[in-house]
Amino acid sequence: MLTANLGITTNKNVDANKNKLTEIGTALNAVSIPSAAYGKSPNGEEWIYAVAGGSPAVLNIVAANTGKLINSFSLEGASNAWGVTVDPNGIVYIGSYSSANLYRYVPGEDLIENLGNPIPGEIFIWRISSDDDGRIYGGTYPGGKVFQYNPNTREFRDYGQMAEGQQYARSIDLYQNKAYVGAGTEEPHLIELDVETGETLKINLPEKFADQSNVYDINIVGNKLFARLTGINTLLVFDLKTMEIIDEIENASGLDVSPTGTTNLVYLSINGSLHSYNLNSLKLKSVGFEDFGTAIGFGWMKVGEADFPGETLVSIASNGEVRKYNPETGNVKVTPSLIIAEPVEIQSLTQGPNGNIFIGGFFSGGLAEYNYQTNQLKEYKGLGQIEGMITHNDQLYMGIYPGAYIHSYNPNEPYACGNPVEHFRLQDKGQDRPFAMISADDKLAIGTVPNYGELGGALTIYDPETGDYTFHQNVVKNQSVISLAYCDGLIFGGTSVWGGLGITPSEGEAKLFIWDVENEQKVLEIVPVSGEKAISALTFDNKGYLWGITSGILFKYSIKSNRVVQQKKIYSMEWDSVSHLWRGGFLKINSNGNLYGQTHDELFIVNTETFEHEVLVNNASLFTQDPDGNFYFAREHKLYQYKTSVKEGNSTNSYKNTTLLKGEVVKLNLEIILSNRKGFIDEAEVEWVITNPNVVTIEDGRVIGSYIGRTDIHAVIFYKGKKITSNMITVTVHAPTSNK
Repeated sequence: MLTANLGITTNKNVDANKNKLTEIGTALNAVSIPSAAYGKSPNGEEWIYAVAGGSPAVLNIVAANTGKLINSFSLEGASNAWGVTVDPNGIVYIGSYSSANLYRYVPGEDLIENLGNPIPGEIFIWRISSDDDGRIYGGTYPGGKVFQYNPNTREFRDYGQMAEGQQYARSIDLYQNKAYVGAGTEEPHLIELDVETGETLKINLPEKFADQSNVYDINIVGNKLFARLTGINTLLVFDLKTMEIIDEIENASGLDVSPTGTTNLVYLSINGSLHSYNLNSLKLKSVGFEDFGTAIGFGWMKVGEADFPGETLVSIASNGEVRKYNPETGNVKVTPSLIIAEPVEIQSLTQGPNGNIFIGGFFSGGLAEYNYQTNQLKEYKGLGQIEGMITHNDQLYMGIYPGAYIHSYNPNEPYACGNPVEHFRLQDKGQDRPFAMISADDKLAIGTVPNYGELGGALTIYDPETGDYTFHQNVVKNQSVISLAYCDGLIFGGTSVWGGLGITPSEGEAKLFIWDVENEQKVLEIVPVSGEKAISALTFDNKGYLWGITSGILFKYSIKSNRVVQQKKIYSMEWDSVSHLWRGGFLKINSNGNLYGQTHDELFIVNTETFEHEVLVNNASLFTQDPDGNFYFAREHKLYQYKTSVKEGNSTNSYKNTTLLKGEVVKLNLEIILSNRKGFIDEAEVEWVITNPNVVTIEDGRVIGSYIGRTDIHAVIFYKGKKITSNMITVTVHAPTSNK
């Protein structure tokens, strides 16, 4: 792909200490609820306790009958929560991440109590459950452990790892003095835990499910245990008296099976449709609630409406809508959410085809667009968590987790059905997170991280013209592809030794590989920096050198001699303390020849001749640039701009619009980009287009202010039969000011 950036270089005396940092603000807001529980207020009102993700997460108390928000409490230190339960006394407990704290809320009080981290070193609490005595149990990650909280002694108990080598204890429920725990990622495990003695017993699952990843959900109703396996989404039904499987229910949506109401029926979601299930006959039946979606808990509640007599089944949706089904009348109702949207942490950034900055959200997903010219933010809904984005062939391409979906969006057309469009997904090929993307002439190269519990990422090459793609897994054995660059028919890829979460790497060092696009084969694989476990960013300079960064070691690679010619540690990294690294750095060569980038929460500049390193901004994650050369980064849910059009001292600066005096001479700066090769390509032919040729003339790449007035300038570039037009710049010429 051929593109061009045009600017004017001037000499300006500027204040080196001028503030260059601007907070743009929160880019995305959403209601995203992964867990909820159902109980009563001190006055007997029916309440829903739903945690919405945010910075921080928020516990929302919702009236079941009206959907009205009764109260809300920030969960300081938590970004979300997968576990919410109500004990026999009506007290609410919340298990959170990323801090893995357990919280306690007594209905009617005006505060929430942080009980702390049950097991030091664990960063996620997954599902939690209460026994009849009000003791709370939960599973964790990355140790795959189970804990108990005793409210009488206010002490935690660590039962240890449930299944050897399995990092997730994902689901849990109680039956008598036994906890049943769903564990896995490498393979599904169902574990019986004696909560008094701490002894564990593995419940054997059918061999045909050995290739599945996890026992994702567990619910116990009466003497039946429901365990959903992912990713096949089959719900196994066990008789707890015999521990035999008595039924297998396919296409279960999760996340929960309801308690019984006044009958012997439970309710669950099958392919997004609400079904009843008879605990005696094991008969499954649709109830006619077709767009029910995923079940985030259930509660039997009296909602006080004539069309919903007796007890009504209530469940909250991930977007906060309250869904009701009355088994007596068959009536259904969806009450819109009144939960306040929370700021969404920024997950990805890139410059779009129109020059604007596009922002992807974490967990809740979503896409936002920042217009760098008008300083306006706009949100778009409907997309999942965007791991990587890139502009290719005037489209914005996005890689979405989970399932490694590849979408494109045309920002010149309305955001509506059919725009964005899904092109393909790599879920069935064992891929999950598309972090790396690069243009490879007319094709798009994509690097991915595999599914949970699996090793072996992939390089996928997509042809937008035909819609076809080629898929190449394990280009580097058992490693993920997390960074890409391209030059003259060759893709350069950087890897991470980590695969999906929940599995230990088999390889010790990250690799740099070279892939021949035309011949569809790997031509080289090396360890560029010994001892490093990830190569998080790659980019080319205008001299043809490849630059890369591991996490803290910067290296310069010659593609002519195929060796690292220089390297320098600019940050320290203790790899033994890292659980995984899929994305830890960004690099970009500017037209001034300096290398800019981001890693270790810092925005930095490196002199490519001396390797001198300078920190520009602290507390900065992610990285991209607008057409004016300004940088953008994130701090949690907020977008920031770092202005680079102002530089220190008597330095040269590139502007899209400038003012000259009559007779003044300044240099034109034309940067031609062929995929990831930047600079001026000698074989290219350039024609200058001046809308008002009386105002300026162009000679030898310089602009001369000839006459007072204003004109627009752009370049037309011809290269190997291709034609590309640069951006437009505006030049205003004034008369010289006389000295008095």
